[in-house]
Amino acid sequence: MNYLRTITLGLLSLTSIAGHAQQLLNLDDKGAIIDGYDPVAYFTEHMPVKGDPAFTSAFRGAQYYFASADNKRTFDADPARYEVQFGGFCAYAVSQGHVSPIDPNFCYIQKDEKGVDRLICQHNKKANELWSVNPDGLLVNAYKYWPAVEKNGGKQIAVKGVEHFFINIDKTGLAVAGYDVVAYHTDSKALKGDVKFTEWFHGAKYLFASAEHREMFRDNPKKFLPQYGGFCAYAMSLGKVRPVNPEIWSIESGRLMLQHTQEAYDLFYKDVVNNVSKADGQWPRIELKRAGSKVRFDKPAK
Repeated sequence: MNYLRTITLGLLSLTSIAGHAQQLLNLDDKGAIIDGYDPVAYFTEHMPVKGDPAFTSAFRGAQYYFASADNKRTFDADPARYEVQFGGFCAYAVSQGHVSPIDPNFCYIQKDEKGVDRLICQHNKKANELWSVNPDGLLVNAYKYWPAVEKNGGKQIAVKGVEHFFINIDKTGLAVAGYDVVAYHTDSKALKGDVKFTEWFHGAKYLFASAEHREMFRDNPKKFLPQYGGFCAYAMSLGKVRPVNPEIWSIESGRLMLQHTQEAYDLFYKDVVNNVSKADGQWPRIELKRAGSKVRFDKPAK
């Protein structure tokens, strides 16, 4: 059901490789890592250079593209030296216990604890600025947390001193059952997203119907996120955590509200102003109490 009431990573892949543990990789729809940029160029030219699919090497489940045959030969001679760290995900995000996509313009070389040059990438300018406050310490943390983050499929792991969230996700970390949260605002309809257009935010995975929608989300995620962690808005007004049907929704004063059933929707709108106020009051307490925990739904309110 479509309701409008107005008063808006790359492809994540889990790959099992012979001789290696299951790997979490940030790949595009062609299986390329670093969005197809040349990893060797970051070492030799110290700048992002787009790779050419004519010069390709496979390493640990990812396809690497190179700008020249010489760069491909350099990589093939010692791929572990030139591979991107943390499966091609944002190094800062990994240091905080989850994954985020990257911007190849924020990839560069940093020495690890042993003094070895490593290729790391960041999500955006903000992530890079946060990283620059303590690059050596955060790199140590990223290496420390990466095995657990990878094992957990990129979802948030428990990290001391890191803010946690309570979001309605499935076992794979998918939010809103894969529906495009931007489409509710721009297209006035519930629209399934495509795995080709994936974005991770606060440890949850969101899918979008187009690259344009993904970019809109990246620019202002809080504008498009469903309220109350993506749980049923009416149930939240009663202090309950309940699942949702992404086809039953509304935009209330610019905010996306999801409901569990048609009955919940109808009850919510019997007194929408008061119910929104109640839900707004209940959510901070519930989020604080359950942040970082697995999603468990409450029994229906009587």
